[in-house]
Amino acid sequence: MGSFQSLDGLRLAGTLTVPSTGDAARAVVLAHSEGLDRDENGLFPLLADALAAEGAATLRFDHRGHGESDGAQETRTFTEHLNDIRAALAFVRTETGARRVSLVGNRFSGGLAAFYAARRPTELDRLALLTPQLNFKGDYIDQNPNWSHGRLATPQLAEVGYLEHGPGVRHGRAFLNEAFWVRPSFVFGEILPPTLIVHGTKDTRVPVESSRAAARRLKIDDVLVEIDGTCEENEEFVVERVVEWITFSE
Repeated sequence: MGSFQSLDGLRLAGTLTVPSTGDAARAVVLAHSEGLDRDENGLFPLLADALAAEGAATLRFDHRGHGESDGAQETRTFTEHLNDIRAALAFVRTETGARRVSLVGNRFSGGLAAFYAARRPTELDRLALLTPQLNFKGDYIDQNPNWSHGRLATPQLAEVGYLEHGPGVRHGRAFLNEAFWVRPSFVFGEILPPTLIVHGTKDTRVPVESSRAAARRLKIDDVLVEIDGTCEENEEFVVERVVEWITFSE
């Protein structure tokens, strides 16, 4: 357990896992789904232990407004989340001395991780996206009954300051406005780090077609792995593939 500071001074709670030897040439930041916490319903501790066994350190942390981190759900923004990933990457580099640092993002954070990698293309060693949300505007605006033709159609935002998006998830005005502009699928061609996408073919919340479309814009050495079912139903397989990808040596 522990914590580090965001760029704007919030305390972000995290767990740093290191190999038993204490030395790590590689390190990985694990970024969780919206509405969950750093353990990602048990997936990230499994992944952290498996990576540690292969000599890689990991940092998993609670997003602002989630788990034990500071901040409120309804005031966070995409830009803040991206800056928190930047702070997490800097922290794990400092704490471990690792020369090669990778990023793994699940669902909401899969989209964030893709966008981050495109905007800071030389910073990451490798990238892994698990069931990534790649169309925030589609998910939060176009398919949201509170919006009609790209305009808000409910007084709730003005009355309480947020819209609810599933259990434990609140979106404020700034977050929703940024969803129009933070478009991971639009910048996929700018991602330079070797990229793995793992997506379940029967996932109803994030259809696999979005990853198939994105994969067509990736480089020849990048990989899309499709799972029969969902990633959550196939944790051991997901962990195995991600560990192989992160620890691959050219």
